[in-house]
Amino acid sequence: MHKKIISLLLLGSTFNSPAYAAGQADDPVAEYSSITRYSFDYFAEFAPVTLLDMLQRIPEAQQILAQSTGGNNRGQGGGRRGFGAGGDQILINGKRLSGKANNISDTMARVSAGTVKEIQLIRGAVEGLDVQSEGLVINIQLEAGISTSTTFWNVGGVYYEGFDVNPTFTFSHSGSSGKFEYLFGVERKHFEFHFDRDEIYTNADGERTESLFVEGDFIRPSTAFTTNLTYAFKEHGTLRLNGLYEPRSNDGQELRIEEGDGAFYRRTPRESTGSRWEIGGDYERQLGSLGQLKTLFVANRDQQDEFDERFSAPDATFNSQSLTEITNRSERILRASLTRPIFGNQTLELGGEGAFNTFDQKFDQLTFSDENTISSIDAQDEVEIGEKRYEVFGIHNYNFSNAISLQSSLITEFSTITADTIIPTGGVSRRQTSFTFLKPRFNARYDITETDQLRLLAEKEVSQLDFGNFITRWDNAAQVLIEGNTAIKPQERWRYSATLEHRFAKNLGTVQVEVFYADFKDFIGNVDFSEYQDELGNVVTADQYFALPPSDGLRDATSFTARSGNIRKATAYGARLISNIRLDNLGVTGGVINVNYLYARRRTTDQFTGEERRWDRRSDHDLRVGYRQDLNEWRVSYGVNARYRSDFERFFIRYYWPNSPAIELGTFAEMIIFDGIRARIEGSQLTGKRQESILINYSDHIRFNDVTRIDDRRTRTAQEIMFSLQGTF
Repeated sequence: MHKKIISLLLLGSTFNSPAYAAGQADDPVAEYSSITRYSFDYFAEFAPVTLLDMLQRIPEAQQILAQSTGGNNRGQGGGRRGFGAGGDQILINGKRLSGKANNISDTMARVSAGTVKEIQLIRGAVEGLDVQSEGLVINIQLEAGISTSTTFWNVGGVYYEGFDVNPTFTFSHSGSSGKFEYLFGVERKHFEFHFDRDEIYTNADGERTESLFVEGDFIRPSTAFTTNLTYAFKEHGTLRLNGLYEPRSNDGQELRIEEGDGAFYRRTPRESTGSRWEIGGDYERQLGSLGQLKTLFVANRDQQDEFDERFSAPDATFNSQSLTEITNRSERILRASLTRPIFGNQTLELGGEGAFNTFDQKFDQLTFSDENTISSIDAQDEVEIGEKRYEVFGIHNYNFSNAISLQSSLITEFSTITADTIIPTGGVSRRQTSFTFLKPRFNARYDITETDQLRLLAEKEVSQLDFGNFITRWDNAAQVLIEGNTAIKPQERWRYSATLEHRFAKNLGTVQVEVFYADFKDFIGNVDFSEYQDELGNVVTADQYFALPPSDGLRDATSFTARSGNIRKATAYGARLISNIRLDNLGVTGGVINVNYLYARRRTTDQFTGEERRWDRRSDHDLRVGYRQDLNEWRVSYGVNARYRSDFERFFIRYYWPNSPAIELGTFAEMIIFDGIRARIEGSQLTGKRQESILINYSDHIRFNDVTRIDDRRTRTAQEIMFSLQGTF
């Protein structure tokens, strides 16, 4: 059935075409005063080809574009559950992109610039938008009733240092016929990850014992087929349908060669295949005195099969070990609401949302004595997970005046998670847990002056669980096997923030400062699951066990175990500075500098030592700096961007692992060759360095402080060069 749907619709998640223009000519925020508007004429001198070209000329948009690729976290932790808890910060005609499988930059790169009427920068809470604001929302107003068709093309390639050039391309065609609008597209991506690492091993006395060389090469090509269909009924609203189908692979190889006391050789080829599809859509219409009906749905499935073999010698005729991971996940979401004005300057939205998720995964780690004989089963785990989540919500907008508004909402969630562990010898072990959460939210906006705005936010959030933590997995970086835990509860967070933003005169940019505090309950991290007993076999706590102190025999008999689990409490507080400044007044025509600095002090209790520590893998400081200059008289643009993160650590029952990430550096240059045709070249990972780290290994439990080996690691990564030629006709 799924294949028939895919072949019929060319499923995709572009959610991005001029189809959104149909029936959407009205501006949902036309009367909102604190808004910066960029008409199409503003961008004419840049000769933009796509909507992304236009957004890149807006300084304030850079933070959202960076966030869309996953690298600009808010510093407070936790991915939110459901569409009702928030949404994308780039909207089209006031509407969210009805899908989850695509990032915003990919979406905007396929919208022709010629279809854009206006780009609006909306600050603070405002009614009329299909999303609860996170501070800044970009709303794209598209031209309605466009009758001409447009074809967008982008051909190019990608080169990784020391490897072959691989082609990339994007083709999309959009058009309209009466009330029907459409977009069809295909995109070929090619991503590779190449690294090598030198490791020097020393013992607890500082004596060098071994050295290890690691080299990894992984290739991830994919081809995505996309479509978007829209029909504007004369009196019965607008229907939009979107889809994605994307087959992909992730093949590669890792080589590990160790010299010294524990010399060994291991080559690990990987074969990985998979695909994903998604259908998304929304429908809206006026229902008279009942208000405006808005519905949204998403259905998707993601399947991945991975098989790793380990060969213990260069001339090995059979693999000595194998790791198999088979994953199938799916999601279905339906959301509906009614919005109507009440008491003049207030609006109320009432609705509900249902989400039904599945996650099935099987993991096997086997050791072979010869080509056809399994000598041992090192790990075997199979879990089938189902999640049912229902929400009812109300969102109230109250405009006290043109300068003051308050948006408040209350979401009540009812959810049940069922995890079935398939027992290899037969049977099923089931764990079923039900939750009820109340999630209030208050978002206030105060326009102090025409150029200064204060935003206040307080909200309760519940994170979406990573079901990968429910099942046993291999941590390749630390070279340890981590058992799964089906008893993990969702992470709860109260978040408070205050943001002050100043907009400079003559549209020369903005500067904003945010301070925040977040308090967590059931924080998700690594937890000690060891079962401690004293010499008489009595169950004791970890503190009692280590206070004995345990004898060598008792220590050897104890199975020290750690898994992902819930920590009672965690906190995060800090500040963020975002500045986007045009440099024309300083004599640098067309120059823009963007600065995004985050300080976040994130702390919790180490479950192995009992001491306060930073969150796992999180830096206290994160600085991004970007510079762009448009030389319009030469039809050339260029820029550079850099990211610096302070040190971070990883914490586990048998190791402590401080890391020093390298500075990330990238650059680009582009030129308009002919009207409507642009050439671009860009580079990333230009330093060729990834990170330096010291991995301190302990014999069994870190609390004994019995160091067995210290690994000094230096990791490098391949430089990446991308080039392309794009245009429309």
